[in-house]
Amino acid sequence: MVERAVSFTCTGCGAPLQIKAQGSTQVVACSHCGSVLDAQDPRHQVLSQYKANYTIEPTIPLGRRGTFRDGTFEVVGYLRRRTRYYGADYDWAEYLLWNPYKGFRWLIEAGGHWTFLSTLPNPPLETLS
Repeated sequence: MVERAVSFTCTGCGAPLQIKAQGSTQVVACSHCGSVLDAQDPRHQVLSQYKANYTIEPTIPLGRRGTFRDGTFEVVGYLRRRTRYYGADYDWAEYLLWNPYKGFRWLIEAGGHWTFLSTLPNPPLETLS
């Protein structure tokens, strides 16, 4: 059985929000006020508030759906990452994708290149040599 999305208003600012992957989602962030809400609590208490000095618009907006070889997925999360390696900074974007029948996948955007990832059902086994 596939659960329906849960709609509610942000307890920080009153903006409309949705939890798409109910039961699998621990927190939901409000893009309007930066509040991070407890998705497990029916009262959706504010856990923290993020104040950004800048905003980056994702290439693929939240809520957009796309079809891959693995099925149709919806973008339910977005984050930017950066690392420094030998004095050079490397940035990339990670999109969290959701399909109610297939679960989560990741779409990574780095330097104009895209990578579609799925998680392993079990951790890799170590072999002794």
